[in-house]
Amino acid sequence: MDMEIVMNTKQIESFIILSEELHYSKAAERLGISQPSLSQQIKALEQRLGVILFQKRGRRIFLTKAGLVFLQRATKIYDELVLTREEMRYFQGLERESIHLGVSGSHLLLEVFKTFTDMFPDVSLHVSEFSTHRTIKKVLDHQIDIGIVYQTEEIGELTTELLFEEQFVAAIPCSHELADKDEIVLEDLENQPLILLEKEMYLRTRIDEEMKRRHIVPNIICELSNHYACLEYGKAQLGIVLTVESFVKEIPASMVVKAIRNFPLKNKVIMVHRKELQIDQSIEFLMNELRNAIL
Repeated sequence: MDMEIVMNTKQIESFIILSEELHYSKAAERLGISQPSLSQQIKALEQRLGVILFQKRGRRIFLTKAGLVFLQRATKIYDELVLTREEMRYFQGLERESIHLGVSGSHLLLEVFKTFTDMFPDVSLHVSEFSTHRTIKKVLDHQIDIGIVYQTEEIGELTTELLFEEQFVAAIPCSHELADKDEIVLEDLENQPLILLEKEMYLRTRIDEEMKRRHIVPNIICELSNHYACLEYGKAQLGIVLTVESFVKEIPASMVVKAIRNFPLKNKVIMVHRKELQIDQSIEFLMNELRNAIL
């Protein structure tokens, strides 16, 4: 093998954890090793790479420029090693150790998570919440095994499966004049105080497009990063929340949910994964639970 760069998985993992903590004792504790052992691993890695990865300033440590570059590479290397190990376990007929699931709304998974962990207690189910765009990217980059996302044109070569469709709705404070109407139209929301997701979120994009198409100028008083925060602001009687059905299954008593009669768009929630994903017993069980339990 060319060069003296022979790194083991432990060295790469130790480097990544130390890069996150920037503190030897905390990183050693996370890794379950002694601080001297961690120092030896980092020193050995630096010697093999021929560069200094960390600098010490007083009691603190920092990544060097070389360390920052290596961190990007090391993270990808480590993710690939973990993925490869999982795939080899499949061919050995062994149960995988973990599944990484990415969602664009963690509310969709509460029951599924409990059922899965009861059935497969030895398989770690890691659930991360990202935007649709980031979830798809992480599936493509082999950082996530399965994604639950909103239908979009960014899917690429991923395998997709429709889970369900849902309507856009308005969650309205009970004290608001629109709360007494049986149903509303989108035009009713013009000049009303609206609480929406941030602009880069997929659902927000669809709302903006429909309002623009209807020449409605929204009065947006608050833009938030997730639906839970939006509902909290709505519960405080600050404005009307535009969202989708699955987020308001358990609406606060201080709010009512109204269908928007002339909002023709339906939101499609899909399951995505890479075509080459090895579907073992635990993955298959999880997929079936997602198909059956959502909504």
